[in-house]
Amino acid sequence: MSDAAEGPLGDITRAFRHLRPKLLATSLFLAAAVIYVLTGVYTVNPGEVGVVKRFGRVIDTMGSGAHYRMPWPIDSVEVVNIVQVRRAEIGLLLPEHEHQAFLPEKVQLLTGDENVINVEAIIHYRIKDAARFLYRLNFSAERLLHNAVAAALVELVGQIGVDDILTTGKTEAQARTLRKAQAVLDQYESGLQITAFNIKAISPPPAVADAFRDVMTAREDKEQTINQARGYRNSIIPEARGKARSMRSEAEGYRAEVVNRAEGDAMRFASTLAEYRRNKLIYSEDVTLYRLYLETMESVLPRVKKYILRASGEGRKVNLKFLNRQ
Repeated sequence: MSDAAEGPLGDITRAFRHLRPKLLATSLFLAAAVIYVLTGVYTVNPGEVGVVKRFGRVIDTMGSGAHYRMPWPIDSVEVVNIVQVRRAEIGLLLPEHEHQAFLPEKVQLLTGDENVINVEAIIHYRIKDAARFLYRLNFSAERLLHNAVAAALVELVGQIGVDDILTTGKTEAQARTLRKAQAVLDQYESGLQITAFNIKAISPPPAVADAFRDVMTAREDKEQTINQARGYRNSIIPEARGKARSMRSEAEGYRAEVVNRAEGDAMRFASTLAEYRRNKLIYSEDVTLYRLYLETMESVLPRVKKYILRASGEGRKVNLKFLNRQ
């Protein structure tokens, strides 16, 4: 027995016989100290921040890169992603939250015109202050977001009508709700920032859904009728304006033609009068008047046979029916 026991132990004793016990203990202590000191080295990835605490008190926030802190239990660090955009829901259940035990709560709101509506919305948020998010917020971040947004919706929707929230006022309602909810989160020093708030659906309670749909259908019919009337107006008015411009152009053209013809006739008459006055001095006045009379008759009756009878002092009558036979 003594030989068997002495064999392995004796080998170990002989192997370390040349080392001094104090030197060995010192080496082991230094190695352990180096390893302990190196545990303070940590790395923060891009898009993350490291919150450093010393004896439970936040002392610094570090950005991306390699850093050093005092080893545990003096310092501790917690890394938080501040660029990741997270989602929270109101009135519905998102796929990433399907594992949760609680069902989504329906949010019923009373509008300013006393209509009850159910709202489903999605909140996009991120962490803007890691230290406040970790150590100031003693509540579920998603639950806090839900309560802040729901309170803002209750206050806002109670001031507007259901028609506005369903149509033109929806975008403004989303923006105002985001600002109001963000103010509440800042007041609580939550370290959260809402990046977007989208109302996904607005629906009436099941008990009044049919009546609500009838109202919506009537409103759509009204809008369709108004659009049709506007389209008809937009097609008729340009056509009427075009016809008016055409008639005005024709009238202006006719006016210019009549004025030009009248001016031409006036100029022709003026030249004829001047010619008459000039010839009157050369020829007798009766001859000139008679010549003008004949020229006028030729222009007035170009296709009619003309018979010129010499006047006689005997007062004889001429039977015109004999002239038609010729």
